Amino acid sequence: MKIGIVGSEAAKFTPKTEAKAKALIRRLLANADVVVSGHCHLGGIDLWAEEIANEAGLETLIFPPAQLRWEGGYKQRNLQIAHHSDSVYCIAVRALPPNYTGMRFPYCYHCHTSEHVKSGGCWTVKEAIKHGRAGKVYTVG
Repeated sequence: MKIGIVGSEAAKFTPKTEAKAKALIRRLLANADVVVSGHCHLGGIDLWAEEIANEAGLETLIFPPAQLRWEGGYKQRNLQIAHHSDSVYCIAVRALPPNYTGMRFPYCYHCHTSEHVKSGGCWTVKEAIKHGRAGKVYTVG
């Protein structure tokens, strides 16, 4: 089974939520043969999924963005993840740490909820589901 793992960048996690996210990745990959992800240059879920896949001896299918922008980069990368996975799981944080210096939004504008912070992984899960794949957004914290 090809499992897509996407989610928040490293700076959005505290040590506690990072540990929870890594434990969740391990559970999600328990039945995986291949891990599909996007090699985010900001670290976090994508790179942790790759590391855990490597530790478990799983094959990886990694789609880094061609450019660091939506069109011609993240959008196409996210679509590749959605199309090459049997299931796609996003791991996002419920709230940003106080020291987070990036952009802040009052809710995730991909799913119109405040259950988790904005994550492009949420958009990727929605695309996967649109194309008949399983998908779910998990929130830690």
